[in-house]
Amino acid sequence: GARARRRPVVRARPARTCARRLGARAEVRAIGALAGLAALAVLTVVAASVTIRLGARELGETIAIVRGVHRAAASLAALLVFVLAALALRRRELRAATGAALALTIVLSIVGWVTGTDPPRPAAWFNQLGGIALAALLAWLHGRTATLRIVAARERPLAAAAVLFACVQAAYGGTLATFFPDPPVPLLLPHAALGLAAAATVAALGLRFAAAGFPAHGIALAACAALAPAAGTLSVLTAAVLPIQVSHAFAAALLLAAATHAHARLAASA
Repeated sequence: GARARRRPVVRARPARTCARRLGARAEVRAIGALAGLAALAVLTVVAASVTIRLGARELGETIAIVRGVHRAAASLAALLVFVLAALALRRRELRAATGAALALTIVLSIVGWVTGTDPPRPAAWFNQLGGIALAALLAWLHGRTATLRIVAARERPLAAAAVLFACVQAAYGGTLATFFPDPPVPLLLPHAALGLAAAATVAALGLRFAAAGFPAHGIALAACAALAPAAGTLSVLTAAVLPIQVSHAFAAALLLAAATHAHARLAASA
């Protein structure tokens, strides 16, 4: 009799698990969106910073507009990084990169506040390279949150090489631009070689992405790879043209961001 009176127990665990998974996916998508927007804001800061450093005299009163864009983009980037950190620090696979991005954002904010609108060369060097590094970290976070399997894991060594070449090229180029405004040819040759190596590896990644059935990603990587050496060549031929100088620095930052983003997509696909 007691056994006959028992009713089957309906467990709700599968529904709860499904809801948790949907919530986790929505959170990951939000983290990716925040990281992407923050990366774009930081790239804007990098371009505005180079414009201010190189064109303060040439632009005259217009420089005030550029400073306003710089402040607005920097404030937006900092806000997005803080919100991003509140969400991403709880996820183990994103914790290290998010912590690094948060720490770098705080340090860059402090250095910018202390040194003001006319920083000394070491501070300007740190601001430029720190901004490029922050954009690369945010691009990595955006790529790491991807849920779409893209390319086989065997392509990760190529992506790592692209990141390495782009990192060294950006650091060397930023150092030349800050401390050697008119560098001799022997100093320019390693910069050119590193730039071509970085562009070639990113372009090769683009071909692999396109061959794997993702032409949009491949075209984007190829475009970033083509932009960097083109801007570098024009900056050498027309050294005094401000837009080309700014585009050269922006292209270097964009190339590194593209490389780190591709590397992260491969890590997410593993």
